[in-house]
Amino acid sequence: MDQIRISQLRSRVSLVVSVIDALTAQAPLGNTTTVHLEGTRSKAIRKSNGSYIFNDLSPGEYRLSVHSEYYFQTWKDISVNTHNFIEVVQMRPLPSYPFSQGAGLIRFMLQNAAGSPIRDAHLQSTVLTEDCARARIMVDQADKGASEVTFGSFTGGIVAGDVYLLRGRGSQPAEEVIRISEVLEHQKRFRLANPLMKSHMRGAMLLPIQETRSTERGEVVIAFRGNRIPTFHTDLVITYGTDSEHKIKDLAVAEGTTTNLGTIHLA
Repeated sequence: MDQIRISQLRSRVSLVVSVIDALTAQAPLGNTTTVHLEGTRSKAIRKSNGSYIFNDLSPGEYRLSVHSEYYFQTWKDISVNTHNFIEVVQMRPLPSYPFSQGAGLIRFMLQNAAGSPIRDAHLQSTVLTEDCARARIMVDQADKGASEVTFGSFTGGIVAGDVYLLRGRGSQPAEEVIRISEVLEHQKRFRLANPLMKSHMRGAMLLPIQETRSTERGEVVIAFRGNRIPTFHTDLVITYGTDSEHKIKDLAVAEGTTTNLGTIHLA
């Protein structure tokens, strides 16, 4: 009896990594950016547009790491399948970042009750001033469970990785935090990282949220971009330890100035 040899061909795919500055939505400053994909021997090929390409990958799970001089090192767990795709990585500025003179900043130090630095605390600052809304829903209703949303009335660019508070209008508006995962149609239609948890009517606004973390020294800087008006108000949530939270309400931030909160001691 003849032996039949069966060969199984594994598909090989490519991954494009687009690295951008979370503050400017442009390429990171300097020429020190390195992109590494754990679990493969494939090396990133840097293109003239600032993107990085990994070729000849096996479909599967990978851990992507990105390092650049003026930014926090970033890690992302990604799933590479048989379709070529683009992974956008937003790099968060370190306190040593050379901020422009027009940037509005919040700076402070984080310490525990014993006076030791709190490192890797997660910080989320939400712009609450309606004049700073980046865009608005342009359909009659964005339904609960929707994973794609159409926006209009833009006052600035929206890119993959951006985080927003989606808030309706009225005395008791529906609101939730959303993250943009993909731009489907430039400055019009966007895919969300997670489906909507609530329904939102036409005119619901996107209020920018800035995210960062504390350094090993407990140092924090939060920077804001493109908020249209000279002074705006934000809420700040600090998450640390085993999901402990500390909230600071109604912080005023002015373009071109630094709001210094000194040292914040957390229990």
